[in-house]
Amino acid sequence: MNKSPTSAFINQLLVYTLVMLVFTGSIGFGMVWLRHEISLAANRDKNLQAHLDDVQRHLDQLTAEIAAVQTPDALIRLDSSLRLGLDTPRQEQIEYVAANVEQRLAAKRNAGIFIAEVKPVVLRRGGKP
Repeated sequence: MNKSPTSAFINQLLVYTLVMLVFTGSIGFGMVWLRHEISLAANRDKNLQAHLDDVQRHLDQLTAEIAAVQTPDALIRLDSSLRLGLDTPRQEQIEYVAANVEQRLAAKRNAGIFIAEVKPVVLRRGGKP
């Protein structure tokens, strides 16, 4: 069952064509999958950015509410409604801090952590303390 050279060439050409079609098809599927993954990542990023914007908006709203409650007029009204009898501070009671408050408070809180107590160890011969 010998095949003619023309038939063998056609069979090889068909096999190579089929291999090329499978190879280009797999590349096409790979590209479609990558584009899908990119789309999913972009959607996740968009949703996270929207959530971040909502949180920032809520934080700005809370900051504005806190600032409104801490105004001197609001504090005076609150003092009178609660009948606390508080008075505004005198100028000599006010102390302005020029340094970074967070660093100063952290240093104050951690002052005792880095102090090492050294206790001498005395070794005696003979096994008696």
